[in-house]
Amino acid sequence: MNLEKLLDAIQVQRHDFLNHLQVISGLLQMNKVDRVMDYLNQVCVEIAQYSKTARVAIPELTAALIIAINDAAMYQIELVLNITSDLSESAVPGPVVGEVLELCLRSAFETMSAPEIVDRRIEVVLGESERKYTCRLLFPEPLLADLSRFETALIPAGELLSPYGGRLNLAVANNGIEIFFTLPRQGLNKIG
Repeated sequence: MNLEKLLDAIQVQRHDFLNHLQVISGLLQMNKVDRVMDYLNQVCVEIAQYSKTARVAIPELTAALIIAINDAAMYQIELVLNITSDLSESAVPGPVVGEVLELCLRSAFETMSAPEIVDRRIEVVLGESERKYTCRLLFPEPLLADLSRFETALIPAGELLSPYGGRLNLAVANNGIEIFFTLPRQGLNKIG
């Protein structure tokens, strides 16, 4: 995990928070209560995105998600978090899970930040079944010329998961790309 990037993300959060307070204060001084309400709704959506990261029981994964929110903003990519599992019983160590997510997201951000990409949206879905946890990254298909480079960039993530029974796949379907990796649950057979 890149601690410098995490600290940068935290500093950006702090700066944004102070900026939000200044904007609200200014709008109130100008007696623009309706604009304050709209702005507060916008800020609540932003803060809710960060609060979703706390649902995960793996600190390294939470840190990777916080970094991802910050990186997505830098690349002007909409990042949507859909977290329905805390991954608390993952058989894959936290540092490995965090690094795998960082590698996958880094590749996605680099691919999606090309100037010709219009639909800059990535959805991160964390879920579970009885035997495993899943992490899916969904986004519109980039230019096909970038796809081979993208596949190559994901090889290290798959290699990190393999010793623990995890798997990583890349699929292109329905005009989009999905990076899908699985993490077996503790105490279960690693096949699945």
